[in-house]
Amino acid sequence: MLRVLCVAALFALALPASAADEAIARPIAALKAVDREGRNNDTVGLAWSSLVSQGAAALLPTLEAIDDGNPTATNWLRTAAGAIAEAEVKAKRPLPADKLEAFAKNVKFAPTARVLAYELLAEQDKSAPARLLPGFLNDPSSDLRRAAVAAELAKIEKSAKLSVKADLEKALGFARDKDQVEAIAKRLEKDYKSPVSLTEHFALITHWDIVGPFESAQGKALTVKHRPEEKVKLDEKLKGKADAEVSWKSFVTRDKYAVVDFNKELGKNYDAAAYASAVVFAEKELPVEIRVGSPNALQVFLNGKKLFEREEYHHGDTMDYHVGKGQLAAGPNVLVVKVCQNNQKEMWAQSWQFQARVCDAAGAPIPGVAQVVGDKKLKIGAVPN
Repeated sequence: MLRVLCVAALFALALPASAADEAIARPIAALKAVDREGRNNDTVGLAWSSLVSQGAAALLPTLEAIDDGNPTATNWLRTAAGAIAEAEVKAKRPLPADKLEAFAKNVKFAPTARVLAYELLAEQDKSAPARLLPGFLNDPSSDLRRAAVAAELAKIEKSAKLSVKADLEKALGFARDKDQVEAIAKRLEKDYKSPVSLTEHFALITHWDIVGPFESAQGKALTVKHRPEEKVKLDEKLKGKADAEVSWKSFVTRDKYAVVDFNKELGKNYDAAAYASAVVFAEKELPVEIRVGSPNALQVFLNGKKLFEREEYHHGDTMDYHVGKGQLAAGPNVLVVKVCQNNQKEMWAQSWQFQARVCDAAGAPIPGVAQVVGDKKLKIGAVPN
């Protein structure tokens, strides 16, 4: 393989510009065509080797080709970029620092590629983190933003300034990761008696109308439709599981992470579905992400349009595990979450719950978006005393 790469590299040096460009573009196209089902995978190893053999000239085009839409292709391209960089470093040839820096800053490129560009630059230029991380505090890349917040917290720990509280509050405003937010909130509460509302910080929905249980069977949970998927009428009586009559009821979660526990509110059920509905008001039309954490199968609807579904049971309850991307209309918007429980009897499989939040692509609350409760508009995440 090494001999093949060396010969290919020498050959690339002799190619005219257009042919050299084609020698990079061809394997990139082959790698982008790879998918997780195995289609178009027969030549992937050869394409990867051919791309890596092009050397430094292929580094930026390879990074630019990463789009995160195809995880399998992204992995091949990412490792190819890493191999190219490693070969350059071993040969004691500097990577194109100015181009990597510009790439890392450019939000039009895929987060995975931008993170790799930043990491390659930081390995070569030890001054890069101090120069770049402050600019990533509100970055759409969760990894770059997390690194930026971590750097700010490290500065605060070493600071002797009297403005530590203000610095912590500033860092909190940029933090989106649960562990970082909790650490900052704990410090503010302990040292400054300044409590932080986690529900408001994460824009978690606290006011719901819920109904259920309905029939739901594993493998069919997301194909069997019930009335709330068509229309939400809160005064309507519905036919639930075993033909029992069920009604909507208002519910406010006071959990710090706004968890709605259907076992507590509707009783323990198996092969069952429940629905939760909330009304979200937007001052103007804008894109939105509905992020849901749940150990159960679920579907997410916004204004009658299905944004997301996944039939998966008891594989964890990570915040933001499910992400539905949609568009809020100006005015009131109806959000419906369907959560399905299967028939497993193990102790670890008894959770039937969810949490949901409304945010932008960076995970931040959206200005001008509120939750409608009765005839009032409340800040999302607000819980009455």
